[in-house]
Amino acid sequence: MANEILIQDAAGSSLSDIIWADATDWPGGGAHGFSDDDYQLDLTAVASTEARMGAKGDLTATRAMSYSVVVGLEWGTAPSAGDTVEIYWSASNSGTAATGNAGGATGSDGDYKNGEEDEWKKQLQLVGVFVATNDAAGTTQIQAISNHFVPPTRYGMPVIVNESDQAFDTDATNMFVALVPNVPEIQ
Repeated sequence: MANEILIQDAAGSSLSDIIWADATDWPGGGAHGFSDDDYQLDLTAVASTEARMGAKGDLTATRAMSYSVVVGLEWGTAPSAGDTVEIYWSASNSGTAATGNAGGATGSDGDYKNGEEDEWKKQLQLVGVFVATNDAAGTTQIQAISNHFVPPTRYGMPVIVNESDQAFDTDATNMFVALVPNVPEIQ
């Protein structure tokens, strides 16, 4: 009998989902199928052509080999169908916020390279592109943007570049970036 390599649900392993969301707004307790947030990312009212980075996260020394990346976004005004938001990763070999971050990220939740986003994002790892629908303002749109994201280092943070021609909602209650471990199980 041949061996099979399957993907185990993270809930059945020692690993768990890693969530970036706004600590003051994130409802936690299973919101959108995810637990409490782990790292700060406030996407409140991020305007079109602006970018925001989350706080540096630690994927741990025994992290998953790869992750599925799920993103939830809301807009203040309904975006046009097909508008996009780019999701990047700033990798780092250091657990210290302002040390060793790709693309000039600071390691703290905040605006990312105002006015220079297009130049600096070229030094980041593209995780995926979120494609918006024309849903009403305030509707949470959730999308799996990558099913096999491999972070190159233990530490890092997401960088979100809003190219949707509309600003995000004025509260960050349902906006998040989640890394869901793909845990190999050999049978």
